[in-house]
Amino acid sequence: MQPLGVHTSIKSSLLNSIEEAVELGCNTFQIFLHSPQVWQIPEFDDTTTEEFKKQRKLNKLNPLFVHSSYLINLISSNPKTINSSKYLLKREVMAADNLEADYYVIHLKDNKDMEKNEIFKKTFEGFNRIEDLKGCKILIENTAKSKITANITDLFETYEKVKTENIGGICIDTCHLFAAGYDITKDEGIKRFIDEVQAYGDFSLIKLIHLNDSKAQVGAGIDRHEHIGKGYIGMEGFLNFLSIKELSHIPLILETPKKRLEDDRKNLNQVRKILKKLRS
Repeated sequence: MQPLGVHTSIKSSLLNSIEEAVELGCNTFQIFLHSPQVWQIPEFDDTTTEEFKKQRKLNKLNPLFVHSSYLINLISSNPKTINSSKYLLKREVMAADNLEADYYVIHLKDNKDMEKNEIFKKTFEGFNRIEDLKGCKILIENTAKSKITANITDLFETYEKVKTENIGGICIDTCHLFAAGYDITKDEGIKRFIDEVQAYGDFSLIKLIHLNDSKAQVGAGIDRHEHIGKGYIGMEGFLNFLSIKELSHIPLILETPKKRLEDDRKNLNQVRKILKKLRS
């Protein structure tokens, strides 16, 4: 069965993320380690960490994904921001590894005034400061607008240029893919995606799919997630995309709008309908 889950909350406690995943009937999940809009990261005590790992194992939630802070910018024009980003990146990845997360997902920042090679060099330097990990691997996510991660060709080039032993692959976000100009509602858009992955990378490098509809039209370059089936991708678009046989085993994580847990439940049900249709 293809792993299916959502981004769950650690607002009240780290263990709350597991409780939400279980209540929603998920078999995988994603979390932040702290508010993604602040630089401070908490220390999780050993008791909480061990209980988290125990409960995850008991509930068979695999794999576990940790999402990076939104503040990390390894190519900022501000040296202070770069230093803070390197520090936070290392702290987050090491904390994810300590929780026995399988993957740590990050979107890389772009810099319109910086050449690609300089971006690659500075990004590699940030990743290279991370110590060897026990098991967690870093995934680089595609973005809606960027000269290094929006197009599939650029995404795989970036992966190769910044790769260290700790980087394990790619995350594909459907909203970002659509916003970057890949019209997955149409056969030609699906073909373009498949052809570029096969020509410039490999499907085996895709370790996660963020399954999100888009509030913006194709090619808009705008990252605005929408409920499954309620945006410009729509149910047929997701049916097309999830029909790609090379993606049939890759974990799906929803990052759709959420005001309450019921919103996640509705979106999960929509995806389950699509997966059931594909299996029938």
